[in-house]
Amino acid sequence: PYGALGAILASAIQSIVLTDDSSFAHAISEITKSTRTNVKKGTNTVNVKDPSEMNNEDASTILPSGSSTCTVLICTVDDGSAVAQLVFDSLKPTQLSVIIENLSKSNATCSVAKCTVFVPILTPQLEQTTLCRAAFEQARRLSKPIVPVMAVKKWRPEGWLGLVIAGRIFFRIFDQDTAYKPLYDSNRITDLRVEIEFACQPMPSDAEREEIEKKAIQKELDDCKSKLSTWPPMRKSRIVNLTKVRQPVRIQFPEPHADSYFDHTHHSVSRLTFKAPPMLVDQYGLPKRRPIDCMISYQWDKQDLVRQIYEDMNMRRLQVWFDIWGSMQGSTNDAMAIGVECAKIIIVFLSKAYIESTNCQLEFRYAIQRGKAFVVLRTEPGIVMEQYMLEAIQGFPQYDVYSYNTLKQSINGVPLIDVIVQNIRLLAQAQPPDPIDDCSAELFELRSLVDDARDALNAETGIARYKICTRCGQQYDDYSKDGCKKHAEYFLGGGGLLEDQWVCCRQQTAASPGCIPCQHIDQPRVFVEDPRYGSSTWKPA
Repeated sequence: PYGALGAILASAIQSIVLTDDSSFAHAISEITKSTRTNVKKGTNTVNVKDPSEMNNEDASTILPSGSSTCTVLICTVDDGSAVAQLVFDSLKPTQLSVIIENLSKSNATCSVAKCTVFVPILTPQLEQTTLCRAAFEQARRLSKPIVPVMAVKKWRPEGWLGLVIAGRIFFRIFDQDTAYKPLYDSNRITDLRVEIEFACQPMPSDAEREEIEKKAIQKELDDCKSKLSTWPPMRKSRIVNLTKVRQPVRIQFPEPHADSYFDHTHHSVSRLTFKAPPMLVDQYGLPKRRPIDCMISYQWDKQDLVRQIYEDMNMRRLQVWFDIWGSMQGSTNDAMAIGVECAKIIIVFLSKAYIESTNCQLEFRYAIQRGKAFVVLRTEPGIVMEQYMLEAIQGFPQYDVYSYNTLKQSINGVPLIDVIVQNIRLLAQAQPPDPIDDCSAELFELRSLVDDARDALNAETGIARYKICTRCGQQYDDYSKDGCKKHAEYFLGGGGLLEDQWVCCRQQTAASPGCIPCQHIDQPRVFVEDPRYGSSTWKPA
């Protein structure tokens, strides 16, 4: 499994594969034994109701449909109306169509069926209002994006409302002060606005996505049929080994060295004017997972340090998944899992709190399951790790970074932050592609068939299907040209006052990995010097 389900299962106590009736009986025995072994004894402090005593009439309440069509529906009751107005006012500059509906009114109606994004203002009164539960149920049934706002201090929803918002990103906004109080380089109302803008972007369902892809593949298959002498093509065996874990590639790193001036440079980046980036699309015009260099995995107590290092990585043009920089939307588990799947490297900011965090452990275990490479930054001394973590990070770069100033220190003339970033690039380039076959059996069969048909076409024409990229050394074909990188600017060399480096990303060698996405190429490349400026570039880039 991929996504949130795959991440959760990666930290399972035990995994059982069912093959026949006898294995099913064995599975029941193992489940019983594991449950008895791992159950925690003690008093449950959560207010848990007996299902037989629960009133299910609320769940069947008929929701009076509203007539308003809008992009964003803010749903509230009386004790959340002030916060609802704050959210409404913050969305005015976005040009989104926004309305507020108070479901505690006697003549209340709800336009959830006609909105794009559902923004409920969570309060104790909302939890007790039957119309609000009906509105939530309709939003879930219609697969509307839900962006909850917690409007009451020291209160946590339980029962049906706690279940509905479990695993979702929510925002604590209690009044004007908490809405606009600076939070690092942003504030909560700005972060909420960005989250809503993300949620407003069109996202097809899995079924819609598959239908579009199946039509595109079928069109290509029809074209292949007309060109091939025999049909169907020879089929390759595609047996999936469920027990085999994808392994990352470990490499040797060059010793850092600088002959000339190569000082530390830092640029601060602000989110106060942050806008939701446009959705990237795949070859079928659908939103896709974005390939990225690395994902930052950390515990929030270290966010100040992490944010500064992220800014350095951003300045050096690394593509980084960082939760507070627009990477965390919707379900926390889904967003985290997609970050792991898209990243070639997981940068772990290791701390004692990280070891104890359930969410951090979920990320780490899923990264192991997906066969990801690691770069570890120890943020404090005396960290004790479990054996599985020690085995996962063995052979990968590890650094002690107890404060930001440590990154300014040089190793043979190279600032530590540049050593880390250059090693991340080298390690990322060495990792093989990580295909995501997150689809139905029918679509997987069509993908396999069209892949075999492409093989057959190349065999009949006598043209080799796969080529080797002259820039990065990866194998590719005409259907997988994306995934390479080139340099955005020129290389400054020649042994002057400044250290030889690419001015776009501060890498020190001419043959270093690129820093901006591009397509693979197979043309010969030449490193050309411009004697007028002492700079050089690759031709083609």
